[in-house]
Amino acid sequence: MNASDTTTASRRPPKAWPLESALISAALAAQRVSWIDAPARALGLRPFTRQHLTRQVLTQLRRTAGGRPTRLRTAFGTFLMPLNADDARGLIDQAEEAGARGTVTALTAEGRRLRVTPHAALPVALAAVRVQVREAVAQEAAEIYAARRTDGGVARDDWCALTARLARRIVLGDSAADDSLISAILDAVAQAADGTEYAARAAALRRRLDAYVHAVQPGGLTGAVRDDAGEDATDDGRDAVVEHVLETLTRALADTVPQALALLTVQPPMPATDRTERAVGEALRRYPPLAASLHEVRAPFTWHGMAVDAGTEILCATAWLRDLDEAQGHGSHDPSTSLCAAPGPCAAAELAVLTATELVRALTRHAEPVVLAPHLTPDALPADLPAASLRLALADDAEAAADMAARPVVDGYVAPAAGQSPAHYAAVTEAGACSLEEHAKKLTDCARQSGWNHDAFGEQCRMTLLAHADRCTQAAADARRAAEWLAS
Repeated sequence: MNASDTTTASRRPPKAWPLESALISAALAAQRVSWIDAPARALGLRPFTRQHLTRQVLTQLRRTAGGRPTRLRTAFGTFLMPLNADDARGLIDQAEEAGARGTVTALTAEGRRLRVTPHAALPVALAAVRVQVREAVAQEAAEIYAARRTDGGVARDDWCALTARLARRIVLGDSAADDSLISAILDAVAQAADGTEYAARAAALRRRLDAYVHAVQPGGLTGAVRDDAGEDATDDGRDAVVEHVLETLTRALADTVPQALALLTVQPPMPATDRTERAVGEALRRYPPLAASLHEVRAPFTWHGMAVDAGTEILCATAWLRDLDEAQGHGSHDPSTSLCAAPGPCAAAELAVLTATELVRALTRHAEPVVLAPHLTPDALPADLPAASLRLALADDAEAAADMAARPVVDGYVAPAAGQSPAHYAAVTEAGACSLEEHAKKLTDCARQSGWNHDAFGEQCRMTLLAHADRCTQAAADARRAAEWLAS
């Protein structure tokens, strides 16, 4: 090397102040506690809710780092966090171009990491599959409507099974509709604990998909992808597209559609707008299935003069960044980032939005959605609305919907109208007894946890829990005796 050789050293990402990292840790931890906003909301102190406090922390980070991606040392790991959507998109795109992007995981509100399929471009225009989507949605919507229980509700397990069936039909064709093992393996892939387990489950998924993806005459979107991709497309590329679309579509139908149906029940009328599209868009904005994702860097690369080391995890907190941009008056809602880990437009996510919208429209064409639990109010929607916690019913008309909404709900069971037989009330009472026993068991399990051992207050809380569990057990016994009396 001589004096004429000059190099420009890449600069390191700025580090957040220790207090800023601690505040981000607190914001991440707060996402796990669904009731944490309740006191502030009850007192009308919205600036003290998680959303507003997190917004203030991110504003501070943008100010001290000049808006550039920042290194954070949190209780949940060390991350490189972009502070705006453009930087997030640029970082991920550069990692992809450099061949440095590794495992992609979703970070749930509970702090769990779930494997997600990497973004894969869909080589098919949505217009080419729109008719096919509508036909499949119409048939499966009828199945969902027929699966209602006597109280009009649709059980969560039934909902997930039927919407997964719809996703398989659209992506793989009618022949895959009843192959529920595909969806089971897809879910197992997301739950993989380590790289070895992930590789084995991903291989099992591809073997299961082979029969449909590489069939002589593949159906659904698979056939369109193969025809459009041409002979130059590799098998791995087609498989990646199919897996990404199937996962994205399954996620939107299982989670976003119930949330959109719930929002429809409290949605204020807005002339000259499509209420279904508004509800789906609002559900994705308020409750994104992929609120945050982690992108592993497996090889060093440089982005805009910034060196990113191997082993770095890029935290794309898309929901936080979108909320901050909207608060500052220059945000734009792209539904793709709510469903795909790539911080940019995704045709697979657009297909998922289209299908979710069509399903909501098909279900509400002949039925009125009713939220049995939790109670929703238009001016104070919950910060979190997990689809698994929603208890939805589909009423035949507006009058029936109002009647359902007015009935009391106990653990998801809507009390029937008066005039039923004693045997019917015996079954209702027996169900209530089982619910009370289950509640007592949960309280007892909670009381047995070691976290109550540290001080007298903890022991007092434990005794309170056990006392309540005992009352539930006694009430369950009384209810069961009443059920036996009614049955006889």
